[in-house]
Amino acid sequence: MNELTLVHPDAATTIFNLDDYRVLATHTLSSGQRRIHIESTVESGCPGCGVIGTRRHSGRQQRVRDIPVAGPVEVVWAKRWLFCDETLCLRKTFFESTLEVPARARTTSRLRSALVRAVIDSGRAATETATAHGVSWWLVQKAFSPAATKLPNVDLLRPRMLGIDEHCFRSVRFFKNTETNAWQRIEPWMTTIVDLDTSQFLGVVDGRDHTGVGAWFIKRPLEWRLGVEVVAIDPSAAFRKALRMWLPRTAVSVDHFHLIQLENQTLTEVRQQLSHQMRSSWPGS
Repeated sequence: MNELTLVHPDAATTIFNLDDYRVLATHTLSSGQRRIHIESTVESGCPGCGVIGTRRHSGRQQRVRDIPVAGPVEVVWAKRWLFCDETLCLRKTFFESTLEVPARARTTSRLRSALVRAVIDSGRAATETATAHGVSWWLVQKAFSPAATKLPNVDLLRPRMLGIDEHCFRSVRFFKNTETNAWQRIEPWMTTIVDLDTSQFLGVVDGRDHTGVGAWFIKRPLEWRLGVEVVAIDPSAAFRKALRMWLPRTAVSVDHFHLIQLENQTLTEVRQQLSHQMRSSWPGS
């Protein structure tokens, strides 16, 4: 007689496919959305001492945001509250946690990864990504920010096209200079450098002038700078100064959005000049 050494998951658990969890029950709500009840299948250690908890204190039903599975779903986790049996540990009880749903998390790791991939790999806007996954814009930004600030070893890359643009990351503020007793206006600008082929963040520098961008370029190896062919920027003359200095062989291109702005501005100026000329030629003008 052959006996199975491993317990095969049921069909619902296999389809749901969330690591370290199994499906307890499913319900269809009046709105048509499905509610999936799950429980963890792994042991949890105490955050204070690491001892595995085996005795159940109580439990609670916790809603967890997850990726759509054949449509939007509402996930409810039967989360256990466990005793810590280590006598020297200051924590007597703790809630279980898993790699997919760490302590104090309300979102699965696979949903956060999907949000980051949608923004970085697909180049989708945060608002569009939030709408497609049924989450808030703040959640997308919260998941995306750590990935954006985790920069690679730029010197090992060989980017062909770069994009440079500045943005204001908070409102303008005024600070009082203690020496002169005068108020100073501080504009919190930062400049971002990306690889246009891969949409990979390469660097973030303070300010919006050639000083920060030039200091970033001068740190790159010579072969790195010679390999860049095109840099797309906004009409900032400060950026052009840094590019001419450190990337002399690179062609500069104004990005499409600012190009449209320049075209509109040029058209407006031409109309204003024509209107002024026509009014000046009128009798009695």
